[in-house]
Amino acid sequence: MIDLRDTLARLERPEYIGENRCTPCTAVNVVLSFALAAAIGAAASPFAGALALGVSLVLVRLRGYLIPGTPTLTRRYLPEPVLERFGKSPASAPTVETVTPAELASVLTAADVATDGTDELRLTPSFRARWDDRLSSDGATTPGRDAVRSALGVDDVDRLGDASFELEGRQRVGWVSPAALAADAAAAAELEDRIDGWDRLEADERRDLLTGLRLLRDRCPACSGPVVATTERLEHCCRRPRIAVRAACDACDRPLVDLVVAESMAATWLELAGVGTADGSSAAG
Repeated sequence: MIDLRDTLARLERPEYIGENRCTPCTAVNVVLSFALAAAIGAAASPFAGALALGVSLVLVRLRGYLIPGTPTLTRRYLPEPVLERFGKSPASAPTVETVTPAELASVLTAADVATDGTDELRLTPSFRARWDDRLSSDGATTPGRDAVRSALGVDDVDRLGDASFELEGRQRVGWVSPAALAADAAAAAELEDRIDGWDRLEADERRDLLTGLRLLRDRCPACSGPVVATTERLEHCCRRPRIAVRAACDACDRPLVDLVVAESMAATWLELAGVGTADGSSAAG
């Protein structure tokens, strides 16, 4: 027997409904629902049109969107005054097709996620507030499979541990802590509306962007304690030196970032961490 409540729960996309619902996107999808129902009613029967309208409106209610890619469509085709009224100005939505580590800072600044100040890269107040609001709305809940699926843009996700998952049955990914995972899930939901082309980025590209964002946080997503970033140059007798970049909460000791990169690629990560050299430390963000 079909459990209707369970079926509806599986259809829900919390990141797109409730306080996260995009008003202009919802309006566009409702209009499209009526247009689709009218077309079906004219081609088939009034009953079929009414049924199509009902199903479409339920999907908009549960998932936020009926037509995939709605954020991109609304930014591209709605008049700019309408977009600005809802805080969706095209100027805040740069188009990207691919992202390399060297491009992280430029993509984040173009999307009004970060600003390049006089001394270091910082989160913009508006993005910081939205990110923190999303984290607060989720409370202390560790994101599940659906949140990871949406954040990384994959279809098949299986949980392996508190902060580790298997993607598409072949790639294993993990976060250094549930706090880092929660931060990425919340940030990804916000980036989808800020970066045109986000839905086309590969999972690894999204993870690089999200890791860079975590390096810009100055407060822990779990306890709001200060986050401190440190770097270390790792020497090795048989290969070129590498750079370890780490960020952790100074209050609860939860790690947010822990990665090792080639020295040739370290400049971008050091800029995001707010550290000018590979032998010091500073507050991230």
